[in-house]
Amino acid sequence: MEKEVDVELELDVDIVTLMTDDGEIDCGIITVLEMNGKEYIAVSPLSEEDELTEEVWFYQFERDSSGGDEHDLIFIEDEDEYDQVVDKFDEWLDTLEFEEA
Repeated sequence: MEKEVDVELELDVDIVTLMTDDGEIDCGIITVLEMNGKEYIAVSPLSEEDELTEEVWFYQFERDSSGGDEHDLIFIEDEDEYDQVVDKFDEWLDTLEFEEA
């Protein structure tokens, strides 16, 4: 599932490479959100110019328990859970817009 975002984000982003059925896709990490005792990550595929696109993908995020950098991104299958994550992301975007004003 993805979400179209019409907000320009000026962020220094870390990059994560996702393995998909279509091959590797480099994505910029937008933010990590915490909700209901779990973490979720919002990423955006990078354009050919290495800039964030308007697409945002959400995954459950599980940190490497050994302290390393081999974190797991888990597809959110439950539609209600996904909608809650999108709402939480929208709230996060609203705080950014409020801080800029």
